[in-house]
Amino acid sequence: MSVKTFGELFWSNVDKLLEENKKGLKDISRFLESDPKKADNLYHRLHRSRSEGTNPSNIMGGGIYSYFKQFDEFLTVGYMYDDLDEE
Repeated sequence: MSVKTFGELFWSNVDKLLEENKKGLKDISRFLESDPKKADNLYHRLHRSRSEGTNPSNIMGGGIYSYFKQFDEFLTVGYMYDDLDEE
């Protein structure tokens, strides 16, 4: 088993949650930004972060967490980093 970075683990769990809820990154960007142009820019930043496997900024991460909270009120931030191999 390969060791994942925080970013890779975060995005892996985000992808699982998106698939479970039949949603996509565009849904998250529209939830966080009402202006279509800003939502498109945010989508591209989210997509780049996911593609590179980098941890999103605290603001972006908090927004993603808030988005998923609407589907599961008991979701915790720690869940986004489940399966992290701590040594």
